[in-house]
Amino acid sequence: MKKSFAAAALALLFALVGCGQTGEQPAGKEEFQNPGDSLGGGGYADYTPSATVSESMEKAESAAPTPEKGASVPENATILSEAGKIDESGNYVVRGSLAGTVSVKAENVHLFLDGASVLAEEGKAITSDYPLVLTLSGENAVETTAASTNAVSCDGALTVNGGGTLLVRSTKNAVKANSICIAEATLDIEATGDGLHAEIDAYDDLTSAPAFSYADGGWVLLDGANVTIRSGDDGVQADTFVLMRGGKLDVTTNGGAPQTITEASSDSGDGKGVKAGAIDWGADGAEILSDEYFIGIQSGEVTVNSNDDALHSDGKMEIAGGTLAVAAGDDGLHAEALLTVTGGSIAVSRCYEGLEAAKVEISGGQISVTSADDGINAADGTTAIPGNANNNCHIVISGGDIYVNAEGDGIDSNGSMLISGGTVRVDGPTNAMNAALDADGNILVNGGYLFACGPIGMVQTPANNSAQNTVSFAYSGNIAAGTVLSLAGADGNAIFSHEVKKSCRSVIVSCPELVKNGSFSILGGDTVLCTFTVSGAITTVGSAGGMGRPGSMPPGGFGPGGGGRH
Repeated sequence: MKKSFAAAALALLFALVGCGQTGEQPAGKEEFQNPGDSLGGGGYADYTPSATVSESMEKAESAAPTPEKGASVPENATILSEAGKIDESGNYVVRGSLAGTVSVKAENVHLFLDGASVLAEEGKAITSDYPLVLTLSGENAVETTAASTNAVSCDGALTVNGGGTLLVRSTKNAVKANSICIAEATLDIEATGDGLHAEIDAYDDLTSAPAFSYADGGWVLLDGANVTIRSGDDGVQADTFVLMRGGKLDVTTNGGAPQTITEASSDSGDGKGVKAGAIDWGADGAEILSDEYFIGIQSGEVTVNSNDDALHSDGKMEIAGGTLAVAAGDDGLHAEALLTVTGGSIAVSRCYEGLEAAKVEISGGQISVTSADDGINAADGTTAIPGNANNNCHIVISGGDIYVNAEGDGIDSNGSMLISGGTVRVDGPTNAMNAALDADGNILVNGGYLFACGPIGMVQTPANNSAQNTVSFAYSGNIAAGTVLSLAGADGNAIFSHEVKKSCRSVIVSCPELVKNGSFSILGGDTVLCTFTVSGAITTVGSAGGMGRPGSMPPGGFGPGGGGRH
C-alpha cells in the first residue's frame, strides 16, 4: 500500500497494544483512519472490479484451420535427387542427403521428408513462394550455414505434420512463414534468431495502417506437436496469436533466466519464450496497437527458460489448461491488456515479476510463483500515483489454488483487488517497503480462503465493507520460517493452515468460517500466538511494538513494487 510519510507517522498514534484486542472499523469512508502499520487499514471500497468477458480464444480457434494430419508418401511422388526448383504442383519426396536449396515456385505442393537431410551453405534450405505442406517420416534434418539466413521460409501458410522428426539449425530464424501450423510432428530447433516466426510480410509495403485481422495470418498453431527450441531471440514469435492444443513445447532463449534476477537484469533481458505481437507495417515499421494479440494455452506441457518474459502478449492471454513450468529473466506471464487463468497448472520458479497485466483474472487452476519483485501485478505501464487508483487495472480472483512467494509485493494492483473464491496463500517480502497485499484502490474479500504473511510497515488489509470477515494479526517478534500457522476455532482444531517460507510479523487471514462474534485463535505450531473474537469485517489483533520511529520511513513511504513494468 502506498502511504505518505505523514500518514505513516500518524499511523503509529493509532496502534493497538496487546494481543487479543479487537475492534470494528468505522463504517464511514471519511471517518476511517489507519490503526497502525502493524495492522493495516483497508478503508472503505467504493469500487468493485468485475471480471471481463474475453472472446479471444474462440476467435483464435475460428481463425486457425483444422490442421492436415500426416500421410504416407504417395506412390506417384516425384523423388528429388538434387536440390533445385519445384515448378509444378504435386507430391515430392526427399530421401537421403541434398546440398543446396529446395525452392518451391508452384502452388499446391506437398513436400515429404523421408529420412532426409538438406544442407544449404548458401541461402535457405527450404523456401516456398506459396503455402506449403511439409510431412515428416523417419529422422530428418534441415540446416543453413549462410550468415543470418532462415533455414525454412514460406511466403504463405506452412503446415508441418507427420510422425517423423525434424532437426532445424539456422543462423537466423529457424522456421519463418506467414502462418505456422505444427500438427503431431516433432521438431528440434536451434536458431540464433527466433525458433518459430510467423509474420505478415505483405504489410511491409503498405502506405496506410491495415485493419488488425487474424485472417491475414501471423499466427502459430501447435496442435499435438512436440517442439523443442533453443534460440538466441524469441522461441515462438507470432504477429497475431499463438494457440496451443496438446503436445509439448520446451523453449530456452538466450541462455535462459539468470540465477540472480534484479530490476537491472530484467530491464536488459532479451529473448522471450512465447510472444504474440506487435505487428509492424510500412517502410518505417510502425506498430499496430491492439488488444487482440493473443496467447492461448488449452492443453499440453509448456516448459520455458527465457532471458526475458516467458510468455508475453501485447494484448491478451488465456491459460485454460495444460501444465506450464517457467523461469524468466523478467515476467513469467505478461499480457498488456488481460491475463486470464481458468484452468491448468502454472509454476513460475524464478522471475522478476510472476503474472502481470493491466487486468489479471483467475477463476481456476493451480498457480505457484516465486518472484524477485511482485508475485501477481496489475499494471498498465502508466506511473502509479500513491493513493490514486487506476481503474484500468484490477485483480479478480474467483477460484483456483494460488501460492505466491515474493520479495516485492505479493499481490499488487494499481487499481482494485477482489477475492471472491479460491485459495490464496502469500509469503510476502521480508523488507518493510513492500507488503503481502497491496492495492492503490481497495481490496475486497467477499469469499474464498486467504492467508497472507509479510513484514510490518506497509500492511494493507481488505476494505471494511468486504462481505467476508478478515483478521489482521501483528506479532511482537518474528515468526520463523518453517512455522506452520493455523487459524483455529474455539475447540482448538485448525480450520486453515499455512507453513511460512520466510520470517514474518504480519498475518492476514480470511475465510468463510470467521463468523462475527466467533472465538478463534492463531497458532504457531502448537503454540497459541493470540486469541480473539471476530468483531466485524476487519478484526485487528496485536501490537505495533518494534516499529521504529516515524522518521525511519523514507519520504513517500512506499516501495517500488506498484508502478508496473514492461
